[in-house]
Amino acid sequence: MFSKSKHIKFYLIPFIGIALLCVKCKTKNSRYLPIIGISKFDSVSKDTIYHTIANFSMMDQMGQVVTQDTFKHSIYVANFFFVTCPGICKKMNNELERVQKTFTGYNSVKFVSFTVNPEQDTIQALAEYAKLHDAVPYQWYFLRGEKSKVLDLAIHSYLAETDGYLVHSQNLTLVDMEGRIRGVYSGIVPAEVDNLIKDINLLLKEESENGNKIEMRR
Repeated sequence: MFSKSKHIKFYLIPFIGIALLCVKCKTKNSRYLPIIGISKFDSVSKDTIYHTIANFSMMDQMGQVVTQDTFKHSIYVANFFFVTCPGICKKMNNELERVQKTFTGYNSVKFVSFTVNPEQDTIQALAEYAKLHDAVPYQWYFLRGEKSKVLDLAIHSYLAETDGYLVHSQNLTLVDMEGRIRGVYSGIVPAEVDNLIKDINLLLKEESENGNKIEMRR
């Protein structure tokens, strides 16, 4: 015969299992991707304030002004490069070109590449580089601005590695519609870029479930 304590343990097991399963489901569905960066709690609003990308104003390969508001209703992938970089930058943007082709025609998915050598990377040079990578206008932006502002943006907004003069990053950074960093991936490792593609789809789903309009293929 079972003792009273054994009866209690026996009947509790199924309920414990169900409870753990529900916690697991809730955790899985509450957020698809982490929010990266230092956050703080606002005691007034009782909300968590997350790290976000600061506003910027730079010129793209078409000579038009682009700001953070350009991506207000889009998720986007950002990276840093320069046109004459012979190795990592070329490989990284080849991989980013592959990602762009996966989401060509998705108005809610954009790409932005900041040059860290604006002295040489003129608008014309950026336009030629954009053509080299089959960049779709108004989906993949190549931007130039004052070098000090680019570096400040890289360090404080995109959390990129720099030496105070150049950005030493091969990373692709995924940003959501609220300007929060949701993932960082090596742009020279195809398997990581594959993960980026998967995470873009996850983030699109999350944004849709949060009530944001997702503009799919034209």
